[in-house]
Amino acid sequence: MLEFTLTLAGLLPFAAGYGMHWMMTAYPDVRLPYGLIGLAFLLLWGGISFLAGIFARRTPLLSIACMNGVALLVLVLLGIQELVLGAYFSNAAGIWTQLYFLPLLQLGFSLTSWSSRVFAADAAACLLMVAVSYLGFWLGRRQSVK
Repeated sequence: MLEFTLTLAGLLPFAAGYGMHWMMTAYPDVRLPYGLIGLAFLLLWGGISFLAGIFARRTPLLSIACMNGVALLVLVLLGIQELVLGAYFSNAAGIWTQLYFLPLLQLGFSLTSWSSRVFAADAAACLLMVAVSYLGFWLGRRQSVK
């Protein structure tokens, strides 16, 4: 049951990205604090994995894979769109995959300043999510042992 809940939690970046997209299109003159949004999102992501680490009975690798499985799938779809096809899909799949990493895109671009590709920033954002979830699970497991 925990793995299913973590898979549903893996859909949270869609909601956050859609909210940011709505704010950017509804209020184009307002500049959002993208770096702060990214840090807050990573804190939330780590908090969810920390709680899951406390309640997890199985290996943390399965929980981390369930939580970040959607992110890896989206990253593969983004790679196909940008690197193979050279253009994003013009349907809902193309739009939603672009919105998934939007909360972490500023941090991703900060880490990949050597590259001009959006895919590199998306991959860095995905790695940040995996690293933070691993750290949260590890800290949660340590908390539950005591």
